Amino acid sequence: MTRLTLRSLALSALLLTAGEALALETSGDLRVGYDAAWRDTRDGRQIDADAITSRFRYRIRHAWSEQWRFQTRLATSWADRANDPEVYLRSHREFGTAVEPGTTTLDELFVQYTAPSSGTEIRIGRFQSNLDLPNMATRSFDRSQASSVNIGWTDGISVRHPLGDWYGEGVLQYNGPDGNGQATRGPLTFDDSGSRVSFFGVLGSDAELGPIFMRALSLTVYPDALATAGAASPEREDYVLAAFKLGAGWDVGDAGRRLVAVGEVAHAFDTPLRSTIGLPGEGRVDGWGWQAGLDLVNIFPRNTWGINYGQSDGGMLISNDFRQNNELAEFRWQYYATASLRVEFRARWRRELTRRADAAFLLRDRDMRLRMTYRF
Repeated sequence: MTRLTLRSLALSALLLTAGEALALETSGDLRVGYDAAWRDTRDGRQIDADAITSRFRYRIRHAWSEQWRFQTRLATSWADRANDPEVYLRSHREFGTAVEPGTTTLDELFVQYTAPSSGTEIRIGRFQSNLDLPNMATRSFDRSQASSVNIGWTDGISVRHPLGDWYGEGVLQYNGPDGNGQATRGPLTFDDSGSRVSFFGVLGSDAELGPIFMRALSLTVYPDALATAGAASPEREDYVLAAFKLGAGWDVGDAGRRLVAVGEVAHAFDTPLRSTIGLPGEGRVDGWGWQAGLDLVNIFPRNTWGINYGQSDGGMLISNDFRQNNELAEFRWQYYATASLRVEFRARWRRELTRRADAAFLLRDRDMRLRMTYRF
């Protein structure tokens, strides 16, 4: 056990003790998983790997009135190898889509105000901002904070205002010179001073309309962050992506059995050159992404099965779930042993859509994962 793990456990114990002593509202989760992966590389080799990973999160909330509350959460990750023990609080992650195993940080640290008359919610600080599809896989092309055992965050200001059966939400996010806590893929870069503040907005509704129970139209704007010709070139453009998400459900028989169908279409309006991301041909890459999912909830008591399929062009640069120039298919099974304990199995297959100019073969990945999540 690394010294970081010991320090993380000690800090967690201290937070638990402090939360109980001050009569604060506390919650958290522990997630442990085993992953096995097989890859067919672009040069024709076959490699495989496996790993045991985990994540622990502990949240403290305190409401000192009906309008004001404070919230923070400690998050720490661990793997059975290649841990880089670090405790930090900064704007960016080590990689565009992940923290390094061994990281300990705060992924929430904010103050929230709720207006008593209008119901408008304002958050300032570090918080979670997700817009996932409402199925078991919870995938997204634009806003999915942290999947699996990863850690992610948003630094900024969020305003959410109810509009009858709808709501509007806007987020102004701070981006450091080395990035942020969101998923970003090359050639997005934040070395230009004009990229310090980005925008994410949603017009959505969770009100039922027949079988439809979720619809949302979102817009992401990263100013001066798209290095169209690569990071070595001084040219920067705005990266703008819009997405539409939909979720519907139907009761199937009795015993709480339910069929849930979800879908999403996304489009990036400005994309990098094909040569920038290594694809053959002239001009820019396409900027479309789409996905569809189907879950059968309570197919057996406390069991859910689901499938998901999607494709993303080379211009899809901010998805936590879909690589650019890729297609993805997966099967998931979830079992709720108790209200607090969930076991999940996933089998996933991924493949590049277009072969890179310098590659002999398409990159192909298969992986399986068994994971346990305990919430308290």
